[in-house]
Amino acid sequence: MPLHEANGLVPLDAFQAGVRDVCGNFQVLPPQGRRDMRGMITLNRRQALSVAVVENSAAEIDRDWRCIRQDSAEHLFLVLQKAGHSVMRQGDAQVRLSPGDFMMIDSAYPSHFVYGGSGSVQYSVHLNRADFAHRFGISALGGCSIPGASAIGQAMRATIDRVLEAEGALPQQHFVSEAFFNLMGAYLCSLEEGELPTAATSSDLLVARTRAYITQRFRDPDCTPAAVAAAMGVSLRALQRRFQADGSSLSECLIAARLDYARQRLLGQEAIAGERISTIAFDAGFNDLSYFNRQFRARFRASPGEYRLHTLSPSPKGLTQ
Repeated sequence: MPLHEANGLVPLDAFQAGVRDVCGNFQVLPPQGRRDMRGMITLNRRQALSVAVVENSAAEIDRDWRCIRQDSAEHLFLVLQKAGHSVMRQGDAQVRLSPGDFMMIDSAYPSHFVYGGSGSVQYSVHLNRADFAHRFGISALGGCSIPGASAIGQAMRATIDRVLEAEGALPQQHFVSEAFFNLMGAYLCSLEEGELPTAATSSDLLVARTRAYITQRFRDPDCTPAAVAAAMGVSLRALQRRFQADGSSLSECLIAARLDYARQRLLGQEAIAGERISTIAFDAGFNDLSYFNRQFRARFRASPGEYRLHTLSPSPKGLTQ
């Protein structure tokens, strides 16, 4: 149901709450620092598809790592610009959307939308991230753009319009939803034709995204290899094979991030203050002190206590850096 009337001024907090309820945690910045802005957000559920209609006059909408940590990051958002313009940024991609253009936004990574306060209408197709990856692979994870002028882009645009028109007619909803997924699959098959990163490089992209994810989440003790694989939308076995092909290990990448963090803590001011090693270990994401000690000694050829003593001495060069 509509959060509010599109032509009425609404408090920023009300629109922010509507975005959170429909799309997840995003920060909304109103134009020119005002507390009020024009906007409306609705969510339309059509069997396998849910489409949010977002009208707003925000200056910017942002989703950073803090926002991501506050929700499950389980969606891909296929955003269709219906009216107005916007600039959408995710990772290294920055795309200016004109009416008819698309961009796929991955909720598991930071994103930034710039509207300039001039007014925008967008359709956002909500897709379950894990189901999408299982069905189509990882090519769209991390975000990608779809030029509206392409033949498939035009067909997808018409199909999304039909999705919103198919209220109440269950058979029609089913066939229109299937048409959408078929078109999405056809577009992603263009990987082989070089329109998006090739299938050969998708493995490299997955490993890079996994490493970035671990860098942000390693201090969480629940950030296990299985949890990382689930966040990437692939099976644990498949992700382990990708790392092995890259000459590394998923578990080793996670442990190394935690050990490097612990080492920096031992080198910092906390070492002088006598901070407990167990506190450092648990803050680094380890939940077993004995295991931490073994891994630290194997990596740096000294126990954490010995390492700290050497760092406080005038010449710690005898330890592995």
